[in-house]
Amino acid sequence: MFTKLVTPVAHALHHEQGAWGVIDQMQVVTHFADKTLEEGRKKNLGIADASLLRKFGVKGPQAAQWLAEQGVTIPPRANSWVRSEEGSLVLRLGNSEFLIEDAPGGTSCERLAQAYAGAKGVYPVPHVEASFAISGAAVQVLFSEVCSIDLTRVALGAQDVVMTQFAGVSVVLMHQDLEEESHFRLWCDSSYGPYLWEVIAGIAHEHNGGPVGIGRYFAAYP
Repeated sequence: MFTKLVTPVAHALHHEQGAWGVIDQMQVVTHFADKTLEEGRKKNLGIADASLLRKFGVKGPQAAQWLAEQGVTIPPRANSWVRSEEGSLVLRLGNSEFLIEDAPGGTSCERLAQAYAGAKGVYPVPHVEASFAISGAAVQVLFSEVCSIDLTRVALGAQDVVMTQFAGVSVVLMHQDLEEESHFRLWCDSSYGPYLWEVIAGIAHEHNGGPVGIGRYFAAYP
């Protein structure tokens, strides 16, 4: 179920200078430039491909109960998220649909997939989205150019999940403090991943930012 071949944004990444490698069974660009340049991009307006993080989804009237029985921490309300004890992200998309994303090296999604056996009132939801990490001083400038709603940190609460249009693409967006740094996470349909990457990376270059390796956001990765 979790066999991976290549990142869904590969087509867009081939336009960038970078070194390819395999992380968690997915072919990705491990870095786009040297550490100093990437750290500078990250501080100004950085974007990293986080599509390699494993995902698992369920929905249905008994989904919350089933997940709780599996030891998953449940967000208290619709359109919110929490971090589980294992470090996974648990997003509640509406009242009865959930997206779980593993922390680097995590096994929660594999464990849940193995535990699921057609439980009554619980239905699996495949998740193969493209996913990005975005950060930097100009991130609000990016948001103002591509989204019609207010996505400032004040408007986007600490545990909020927002489903909105981003450069004309339906996305799921949240803010997170990761490894003591502020950044945003974004998910979109994999077919729109290359387009959205190019839009964000293009704006990032205008602000002395640009693509960075996933290891700049997750220290567990090279």
